[in-house]
Amino acid sequence: MLTKARLPAEKRIEVVHVSLMRDPKFALFAGLFMVGNVKVVDTPFFTASTNGRDATYGRWFVDQLTDKELAFLVMHENMHKCYRHLTTWRKLYDINRKAANNACDFVINIQLVDMDPNETCIAMPRDKQTGERDGMFDERFRGMDTKQVFDILMKERREDEPEEREGDFPCDDGNNGGGDNDNRTKGRTNRNEFDKFKSFDEHDWDGAQDGMSEQEKKQLERDIEQVLRQGGIYAGKVGGNMPREIGELLKPKVDWREVLRRFVRTSLKDRDSASWRKAHKNFLWQDVILPSILGKRVKWLVFAMDTSGSIVGPLLTEFLSEMNACLTSVGADRVDVIYWDAEVAGHETYTGKSRDIVHQTNPKGGGGTDPDVIVDFMREKRMAPDALVVLSDGYMHTNKPKWSAVKAPTLWCILGNDKYEVPNGQKLVIRD
Repeated sequence: MLTKARLPAEKRIEVVHVSLMRDPKFALFAGLFMVGNVKVVDTPFFTASTNGRDATYGRWFVDQLTDKELAFLVMHENMHKCYRHLTTWRKLYDINRKAANNACDFVINIQLVDMDPNETCIAMPRDKQTGERDGMFDERFRGMDTKQVFDILMKERREDEPEEREGDFPCDDGNNGGGDNDNRTKGRTNRNEFDKFKSFDEHDWDGAQDGMSEQEKKQLERDIEQVLRQGGIYAGKVGGNMPREIGELLKPKVDWREVLRRFVRTSLKDRDSASWRKAHKNFLWQDVILPSILGKRVKWLVFAMDTSGSIVGPLLTEFLSEMNACLTSVGADRVDVIYWDAEVAGHETYTGKSRDIVHQTNPKGGGGTDPDVIVDFMREKRMAPDALVVLSDGYMHTNKPKWSAVKAPTLWCILGNDKYEVPNGQKLVIRD
């Protein structure tokens, strides 16, 4: 793909960018190279790193790579950016740093190898002595997403060393994503199977968390989505293939506020007056079934808010604000807000025509995630609402038979997780 030349690292990276942008196999990702900044540092033994927006390369490491290996490394850093690993998967890092780092790398490396199996343009770096792939690569993870790989790694860890705390991994210094590149880990025996793999880059989770404001993160997501859409158009013209995961990222976004508003308005005191048997056509393409006829007055609504960690913050505030606007417009007689994680952590009841839930409410929780506690709590309190709205990230297991007993129309508002299968009712994926 490139003519090997002893150019400065900065120039080699620039040449790689241009070459990849021109190659049909990587046309989809061409715009990613224009998002964020690229920096080369002279730090000894430093490999490469990204905070999800900017990429940093070690001059020494770049000089050791062939042109195809450098192209693989550049694609690797940009795939972290593409999948928003460091800005949207922080919850995994908070659970276990090593497993989160490894899961991200496994997914990316397998996809890159599959994009160019004959190594015509890119080649995964190899150990100069053994010739084996020098990075996270395991065939058994092919076709999986980051969360699926993470769950497997955590399961294997618990089975291997049940006496250790989940948050601690041997050889994890807690400051970088590679971990294995740290000299402090050399010569240490790792008992876990996936500890045998090495990472050729680091992940600046702290830089992503503290170095960017929430506004900057949202702008970054918009920029990435835009360049991927543009790249998808070009890739289609030149015959490039779009990975399934990226296709899911580019699905049309649902206006979750509009869907939530309509769901609330169609939760009627007299249910027979609502046409639940006939779906509203405007929402069928979103896989959300809502009544086609607006009814009378909402009597009783229950909102169950996941406070396990990934939901808390700006999204929870925005959701509460939107929920309050819905209730103001329909004038519900009673509203219950349940805060839950591994258990019900809080419960508030609002009655009357005037209320400001977003300011009055006091979210509680922050532990694990078990939505089944909602059903148990509603049964204990003898709750029989006209409708139930659940907000969660969808990374959990549910007891479907238990949820089948819930008679109220249920809307699951799931943060970004397309793959979660709701145990009852309808699913609405929130992407912003």
